[in-house]
Amino acid sequence: MFQGVLSRVEQRLAGWKSKCLSLAGRITLIKSTLTAIPAYIMQSTRLPRSLCDDLDKRMRRFLWGGNELHRKPYLVSWDTVTKEKTHGGLGIRSMRQLNSASLMKLGWRLHSEPTALWVRLLKEKYARGDDLFHRIGRHHVRTNAWRGIMETMESTAKGLGVALGDGRNTNFWEHRWLDGKRLVDHTIIPLPAELYSR
Repeated sequence: MFQGVLSRVEQRLAGWKSKCLSLAGRITLIKSTLTAIPAYIMQSTRLPRSLCDDLDKRMRRFLWGGNELHRKPYLVSWDTVTKEKTHGGLGIRSMRQLNSASLMKLGWRLHSEPTALWVRLLKEKYARGDDLFHRIGRHHVRTNAWRGIMETMESTAKGLGVALGDGRNTNFWEHRWLDGKRLVDHTIIPLPAELYSR
């Protein structure tokens, strides 16, 4: 299913391009074209981790001017290359990071657009009308996009806040308050032994 993504990236990484382009040119090609090819499908699909690693491997090889027959030494680790420029990297996005960011954006839209038609349909199908953020971890869903959203749901939920407004949509026990924990989690913490001895 996803081999088309890999083959399209390989077509863009013709061996002559790495010989004709400078390092800056190869970085620009990776950022502008190679990350854009899988980015479209990542908007709604969790790519297999092996495919993300294969894409990273091909981009890494192209960056340093190597090919499948001749591997050139890597001057800097891939972890350093994928850092932001302000942190000493080249700003090239790792495919796993890009896929997770796309799925987190989808999870954010689920939360922030509750009246959208697609959100209402998913709520009825997978959460039986309940809040998706509370039901999604408990409800087994077999679709690829939902598995990806579930994997990133914890990170997405950490960045969410609650605007109380009139309080009608506020879930007192389940929402995360000042310390990032749900109020219900505080109520199940056992009391210290010193309190019992008084």
